[in-house]
Amino acid sequence: MKNSAKREPSWYAEKCLGHAYGATVKADVSPAVAKTIGDTTYQFNMRGSGTGADSLQSFLLPNANTATIIGPQTGNLYGLEYDPVAGVIWAVSDTFQLGQLNKTTGVFTSSITITGTAAGFNPTGLTFQTAASPWYLSTSDGTNSNLYTVNPATGVATLVGAMGIPLAIDVAINASGAMYTHDISTDSIYSVNTATGVATLVGATGVNANFAQGMEFDKTTGVLYAWLYEGAGVNRFATIDLTTGTATTVASPLAGEYEGATTPVSLQSFSVD
Repeated sequence: MKNSAKREPSWYAEKCLGHAYGATVKADVSPAVAKTIGDTTYQFNMRGSGTGADSLQSFLLPNANTATIIGPQTGNLYGLEYDPVAGVIWAVSDTFQLGQLNKTTGVFTSSITITGTAAGFNPTGLTFQTAASPWYLSTSDGTNSNLYTVNPATGVATLVGAMGIPLAIDVAINASGAMYTHDISTDSIYSVNTATGVATLVGATGVNANFAQGMEFDKTTGVLYAWLYEGAGVNRFATIDLTTGTATTVASPLAGEYEGATTPVSLQSFSVD
């Protein structure tokens, strides 16, 4: 199947991958064990079956394999970002609804509809440096990707520019305002010019990714994390090398298809036993 920005359909694994939907086919291949863990990180699993399906979860960074299920949310959320000042998880749904995820129940409540995006494009990512700085939205139709700014009060999206890549599945911005995206058509990481939208190749992740998935900076340490989804529930939580684009698996969450949002982290290190 051609790469898709949408959630994996329930029939895909059985018809295209040769095993039952819901099967877990990948063991945890994490090369390192976290001895010091960080603060809470949130991930939303939009996959429709299996343990933790359609739920908001939390874990202490980077141990996504130990996530606690908070509660159900049956809609599809294609972009998450966390506002540490207000303590709010913002999200955008597949129908361009912008709203908040309740950190206690997992319920998504829409506050406004995003308008002004090109017809036929799906939302793929949401990011901001701080809630007081510009909010950015990425969209794709599977052939082209666009970057917008979004006014969270009115929902109006303003085109920044075409990204020049087929399928930017998410965008993430660090504490200094540098933006990156993951294109699942080329399975590569790109830096993004926030003034023009143009994406510049960094390098290949080394992971054959497909369908909706997320990435997010730890804005304290500057580490870029990605929830990489391969299909049939197979996924990994990885760090991204900003020089080469290479993804290094640090944990394997429950079978699922994740978007995520990190909170500021004070303590974190990776070391092998």
